Amino acid sequence: MRHKTGNGHNVDIEHFLDDIKAVVRDGQELLRAGAVGMREKAIQSAETTDRAVRSHPYQTLGIVFGVGMLAGLLLSGAFASPESRTEAED
Repeated sequence: MRHKTGNGHNVDIEHFLDDIKAVVRDGQELLRAGAVGMREKAIQSAETTDRAVRSHPYQTLGIVFGVGMLAGLLLSGAFASPESRTEAED
């Protein structure tokens, strides 16, 4: 089945739909392959993190505590400039 487009070209709708289906199938395969690779990478990273935490538990606690303190200070505005503090008080 051929249809004429607005620019004067003839298009075979069946062939066009088959091409679109092939592109969708290829995209699905790429997504599946990417998901498998991401899962393997996540598992490998989790295992590496687990080994690091088990071999250095106190250093890990110190790092987590420090990161938590830094995040808390940033979120509370402790690092805000003096100008922004005076504007907030007005």
